[in-house]
Formats: sequence, structure tokens, C-alpha cells
Amino acid sequence: MQFLQTYEGVEGDSASIAVATAIISALKDIPIKQEVAMTGSLSVRGEVLPVGGVSSKVEAAIEAGIKIVLVPKANLQDIVLSKEKLEKIVIIPVTSIEEVLEHALEWNGKSKLKEKIFNGNGKKKMKS
Repeated sequence: MQFLQTYEGVEGDSASIAVATAIISALKDIPIKQEVAMTGSLSVRGEVLPVGGVSSKVEAAIEAGIKIVLVPKANLQDIVLSKEKLEKIVIIPVTSIEEVLEHALEWNGKSKLKEKIFNGNGKKKMKS
């Protein structure tokens, strides 16, 4: 699945990693951690691509009481917030859908499924 949009030199739709995570969660019956927010575009190869407005999105997550936010690694330097606000949230930079799923899904009791999803097609092994 890929959403194509271009604006201000940034490729993609900022919700596509969230949409992909929701679809995988529903199909595999794996809950999504409710304390995690995310933004990022997704390539057809599963790479997380940069998006616009990351500072505003992180700030909105903080105001909503979210504790963890996943952002494209390429956007990390774009986050401009006060030290006080940054102390209220954990920002995790991600580069692939595997990293998104690792941090966003509740894997308790699903170790065999996790192993199959992450390592089923010869990709690198993910940590438990």
C-alpha cells in the first residue's frame, strides 16, 4: 500500500505508517499500544519516508497525553520544541515498517507470529 502526495519537497502521506499498522493489527489480531502516536509516509519497500509538519504533530501528541511518538528518522532534525515539551515525550526515530511494528504493537504472547512477520522472508532478525 502506498499513498502518493508531494508538497514542499516532502514525499508522501503522513498517515500511511499508521494506516499500515492498523491494517496489520486488524489482520493479525495484535493490539496497538494506545500510548504510541506515529507519523510518516511508507514506501512500497516498507521504508519510512519524511513528512511535513513534524514539530506540530509531536506537539499535538504531547497535548493529547501521548507518551511515545514514532517519527521518520529523516525528520528528527526538523523537530523544534522547547526543552520542557520534549521532556514530556519519548521520540523514536524509525526507518522501516518493521521498526514501526516493533514499537507500536503489543507483542505479548505473540512471539511466534512476531518471528514469522519479521523473519519469514529472510529479512534481518529483529530483537525480542
